[in-house]
Amino acid sequence: MKLQHLRALVAIAENGSVRAAARSLGLTQPALSKSLQQLEEILSVSLVHRTARGATLTPYGRAVLARAQGITQDLDRLREEVDQMRGSLTGGVSVAISPSPAMVILPQALERFHKEFPEVRVRLRESVYPETLRMLREGQADLAVGAVPQLSRALAAEFHSEVLYRNNLVVAGRRGHPMASATSLTDLLDCQWLQHGPANSPGALLEPAFRAHQLPPPVPRVVSDSYAASFSILEHSDALSLLPERLIRHQPRLIALALREHMPMWDVSMIFRAASPLTPAAQALALALRRTPPRE
Repeated sequence: MKLQHLRALVAIAENGSVRAAARSLGLTQPALSKSLQQLEEILSVSLVHRTARGATLTPYGRAVLARAQGITQDLDRLREEVDQMRGSLTGGVSVAISPSPAMVILPQALERFHKEFPEVRVRLRESVYPETLRMLREGQADLAVGAVPQLSRALAAEFHSEVLYRNNLVVAGRRGHPMASATSLTDLLDCQWLQHGPANSPGALLEPAFRAHQLPPPVPRVVSDSYAASFSILEHSDALSLLPERLIRHQPRLIALALREHMPMWDVSMIFRAASPLTPAAQALALALRRTPPRE
């Protein structure tokens, strides 16, 4: 199996057809088809299903793609790492980041970083836990920044995680919300609720927050994985949500309710693969993130 075989499959997945994939790699269509055929013969399975509309991956193809992307991206990083060790200040760093740290520490960290690496391209991908783990595994990100729960023993062996700062969670709603003057969770039992993020996200602490004060937890009417959608719903409805306090401070149309109950806290951490060393540029960006205090 050769690198050209894996690059052929990745290109087909990214471009949706053999013809477009060949064009993106600067190859003829027969040459790319031959690489794909050789890979299928090596693995003894069909990887691509061709149709009149293009090409789609078979289940085997999708499984191989996840590995192929990681391998090709690791080789690209290896090339960049060697170049950077030789003094070249070029290449790229990919970061999976959630909206809260993207707003409160990323701009200042990037300013620090680009003073040292002005020509290095930083690619940002919005993502929240646990999706960030998949992106790190597949090589789509060099490092990730966001709310991360305590990792299990297995995950702790696979990923290195370090806390950057702690984030208080608050009940948030729009300015002018009819319950803006509420002082207790008890006053909010009959409100509409929006849960932001998946089961392991800060928003999922809504139920434990109520139970910690011996209150029946509300059933969210909406569960959203999109910050843009969550903010829009909160701004234009009477819905409430549990969100990071630092994030709400920078949303002029939203407020945090001044409740007497203490809300949960969530660590914002930097995480990367334990077995995959960071390139010099990625190390410099990680250092810049460590040294940047969150904006108040």
